Amino acid sequence: MTLRLQKIIEAIPTVQTLADVGCDHGYIGLGALNTGKAKRVSFVDISQPSLNKAKDNCPKESLDNCQFICQDGLRKVVCDCAVIAGMGGLEIVDILQNAETLPDTLVLQPMRNQFDVRMFLSINCYEIVTDVKFFDGKFYDLIVAKRDNKPYSLTYLELSFGLTNLKNPTPDFIKYLKLEQEKYTKILTECKDEQVRIKLYFVNKALATVQEAK
Repeated sequence: MTLRLQKIIEAIPTVQTLADVGCDHGYIGLGALNTGKAKRVSFVDISQPSLNKAKDNCPKESLDNCQFICQDGLRKVVCDCAVIAGMGGLEIVDILQNAETLPDTLVLQPMRNQFDVRMFLSINCYEIVTDVKFFDGKFYDLIVAKRDNKPYSLTYLELSFGLTNLKNPTPDFIKYLKLEQEKYTKILTECKDEQVRIKLYFVNKALATVQEAK
């Protein structure tokens, strides 16, 4: 059980039904069952071999509270909360756009294109209640969002770095920003790339915001 998986499981609220989308070995869904965070879990994966591994990992006494669905994304799966972790942000957005019914709570761990995930959530009436960056061999983003009855307006900086990261910065987030600052500064000493200059501008702006928050 890695720190990454632990943090994802901890972020899941107590619910009746959970969907573990792209479940792979099923560790997240099983963790939610074992900790009492979910009474029922739908394990979903496009790979039947992965789904078989999840089923094999599931204790026999828990099988009655589980279903194993081989498909791409949520589609017709109905749940109170969906976990989608370890995928690109655009893939996560695509899964959410193609779901027939979106759950009240989303626990998302996009590997890239976090901006697009936050944009989708804000437009589609989800309040981002947690958005943290943490380090476990590399940097990860963990986003928890709850459905509301209105769209949310986020600034470009909040879409880029995460609202709670900026308001309540962790040491990991500050470390990430400083490493990004160092990386972009070094690139600009070697070439004058306008896109890199813009990225550095917003990293510096995020660092300034973090200093004000502290």
